Amino acid sequence: MRRRLLVIVCALVAGLIVALSVPLVRATAERAIQTSFIGRVQDSAWFADMAATALETGRTGRLKAAADRYTGLYDSRVVVVDADREVVVASRPVDLETPEVRSALLQGLADRPAEQPSVVWPWEDRPFVQAEAVKRDGRVLGAVLIVSPTDRARSEVADHLALVVLGSLAALVVVLIAVATPVVRWVLRPVHELDRATHEVALGRLKTHVSDRVGAPELRRLAHSFNAMAESMHASQEQQRAFVAQASHQLRNPLTALRLRVENLEEFVDDPRGLYELQCAVEEADRFGEMLDRLLEMARAEASEAERRPVDVSAVVAHRAEAWRAAYDAEGVALTTRIPEGVGALSLPDCLDHTLDTLLDNALKFGDGAPVDVSVTRVPGGRGDGGPASPGSGRAGATQGAVEVTVRDRGSGLSAEELSQAGGRFWRSTRHQNVRGTGLGLALTRMLVEAGGGELRLAAARPHGLTATVRLPAAPEPPAIP
Repeated sequence: MRRRLLVIVCALVAGLIVALSVPLVRATAERAIQTSFIGRVQDSAWFADMAATALETGRTGRLKAAADRYTGLYDSRVVVVDADREVVVASRPVDLETPEVRSALLQGLADRPAEQPSVVWPWEDRPFVQAEAVKRDGRVLGAVLIVSPTDRARSEVADHLALVVLGSLAALVVVLIAVATPVVRWVLRPVHELDRATHEVALGRLKTHVSDRVGAPELRRLAHSFNAMAESMHASQEQQRAFVAQASHQLRNPLTALRLRVENLEEFVDDPRGLYELQCAVEEADRFGEMLDRLLEMARAEASEAERRPVDVSAVVAHRAEAWRAAYDAEGVALTTRIPEGVGALSLPDCLDHTLDTLLDNALKFGDGAPVDVSVTRVPGGRGDGGPASPGSGRAGATQGAVEVTVRDRGSGLSAEELSQAGGRFWRSTRHQNVRGTGLGLALTRMLVEAGGGELRLAAARPHGLTATVRLPAAPEPPAIP
């Protein structure tokens, strides 16, 4: 934005300089032409006086000598014609039939005053043509024609034009450096602060504030309104988190007491169906307790403001896969891994551990006993992969690229409609209602991954199954040692 504003300011300043410079240059050019014109008028009048005597007496030697001297001094051609336009004296040959010469001669023979020529610019190459009537006692005897080069006038105009151009460029540079850049920086500083703060708020850091004491009055008011909005959102979110945490905590004790009372009823129930219902009640109490634990975890995760840190993805994935291998072996499910060495990423503390536990647990529970693959891959940087992320998008946004951790099972998978709903809070597929779980694990995992600047994607595997991919921004490369 700063570059665009500077371009606009420079264009406006350049337009103002051009608007002021063009009349100045034109006035200078007209003055130079006027000076040359006045000089030629005086010279032609002097030659007209001398030519009057020469045309009456027929003695043209003196006139010829004066014309030759004039041509040698000023490189101008002098031609004297009689009333019939016959050449009497010529210092150099001149084509009298060219339009501008013919027009000037006709004006001179008609005893009309010469008109000041138009401005001659440096890139034009046309001479001055000046004609003066030769008269005696009111009778026109002929005309004096002076054809002069415009090199001197054009050189003067070119010098002034170059001076104006250089001065304009210098003024433009001075305005850009001394005025435009500081003013644009002053105007945009609150905008950049608001942009940064908006990005922080989009990432969930609602305590972010901006200064409302710098910049234009409109931007100061906008900054004040932004701070009020952020404080309101933070207060509302804190109340929501506090309510979830307090409600979950307060429900824990009565639930535990209820479970104990239900278990104590076992010795008083002799009917087999009653014992079965009692056991189901205990399982539902356990499920309720697990749900409360998940809600507490989610409330703590939402309240967390931990910063991203470099994580050894290879080591974490290998460790969690090995920890789950016993559970997979007990269920007879094959677990394979493809983990290259030395892969690092940026993530919240313990986020990747929790994520892998959730994904491996889901693959074991819902994978229909089919093999499960865990892989780690590097994604090169570039636009769309490692480019800057939009606020709140959760996409990896480092120039070093990204790291993807994929857990793939070969079970029945999810339908397209189920994939669009998977990961929502308390959502579970109708086919898995009897499988133990709360429907909060994947939602909590997605929240943690996105809070760390990553992304969790669920997709159908080919030919069947489910692929869960965790994409994290790659850790910065250490500087090379020279």
